[in-house]
Amino acid sequence: MPKGFTEHEKELIGKRLIEQGYKLFSAYGLKKTNVEELAESAGISKGAFYLFYESKEALFMDVTEQAEQHFRQQVLAAVDLPGPSPRARFLAVLKVAFSLLKTIPLLKFITGSDYDILFRRVPPEKLQQHLVNDRKFFEELIARCWQAGIPVRVQIDDIVALLYAVVMAVLHEDVFGPDILNHALDLQLELIAAFCVGEVELEAQKPVLLIPQPQDGTKP
Repeated sequence: MPKGFTEHEKELIGKRLIEQGYKLFSAYGLKKTNVEELAESAGISKGAFYLFYESKEALFMDVTEQAEQHFRQQVLAAVDLPGPSPRARFLAVLKVAFSLLKTIPLLKFITGSDYDILFRRVPPEKLQQHLVNDRKFFEELIARCWQAGIPVRVQIDDIVALLYAVVMAVLHEDVFGPDILNHALDLQLELIAAFCVGEVELEAQKPVLLIPQPQDGTKP
């Protein structure tokens, strides 16, 4: 760490970099935000910036992770919301999550061309850790749901696959228009909630029979 800064100064600068990084990245994205702007907004020189972060992409990942941590905490808290049925309660959790997504503008840039920059310039282990954190969140969400009486009966990979396309649409609302998107979103989340609690079965989810079954319907 920088020799010219006390531990207290390092802590304050680190917080300012996260705060100002969030504002700049949210407004302009990763590609259009430069190190000079980030350093100036945090009250340090460009040279000092590189003593805290090896690149603006590394700061972007920390900013994103902190924003997502706050998001995850709010979604987990929604598990305890009351409702008339498990499906209604899980639907409420999903609606809270997608409502919160719209309040994190920098996530929009992760799903666009800026992702290519991150993929090239951020160490693979840092990107992998972010994915690991996302998976841990879903594991905790499912566990919390079961504890709260919401039996989520599908695998994490299936939930992620279903939600991914919806996330892309929500983060790019301007392409579809809010009226069309909001109606479609309500329908999709209702179906996803019903599927997750076992009220809807998809053909693709039926287990493949590895042992040939008799054609007359009798058991082997």
